[in-house]
Amino acid sequence: MTATPGERPAVVGRALGLAGVLGGLGGLAAFVIDIPPDVNQIRVAGFSLTPIAVAVAIVMRAGPAERRSLLSGAIPVVAANTAALAWFLLGLGRERPFAGDFGLAGFWISVSAWVADAWFGVVLLRLRAVWRPAALALAVGAPMAITGMDRLRLTSEANPTVFGSIALAGIALTGFAWVLLGIEVAVARRWTYRPAIAHTGS
Repeated sequence: MTATPGERPAVVGRALGLAGVLGGLGGLAAFVIDIPPDVNQIRVAGFSLTPIAVAVAIVMRAGPAERRSLLSGAIPVVAANTAALAWFLLGLGRERPFAGDFGLAGFWISVSAWVADAWFGVVLLRLRAVWRPAALALAVGAPMAITGMDRLRLTSEANPTVFGSIALAGIALTGFAWVLLGIEVAVARRWTYRPAIAHTGS
């Protein structure tokens, strides 16, 4: 059966939500199993696509009143994670992608992606647009992940510190957040937003 024009946004949104779930689970997989290098490249690319898919799906299910506010969070997520994916793909085949100017560009792109993810979590919390624990995990977990980045020198394999554990916990929180958000948009019975906080008339 072919979806009607009115049903197509819901179908596309659910598909994007499912893609987000799969990408988020792929990101979390590294915590529990050893992943071969070739498969790991696919996993990393999928994890970069996850925020893009989920953010677009959430905006699609928004009503006109919420969409403008949501775009203030979704546009940075899409832009920053698209840049992160592009950097990762361009780095394939490089002997030392994290070194030199290319590595420095990747550092700032990664920071911008984590910050954008956190900001989107804040926007979702403020609008009460989705399940609040998932939005909170995104807002808290993404900044934690930044602390483990090599160029900050807060932790390293040679000199491990508490920031390594904080960063791993942040990555895990962020992954769980995208999975939960993906599930919400994938299985939502109604393709409309829950009402935001009611405002009384003046």
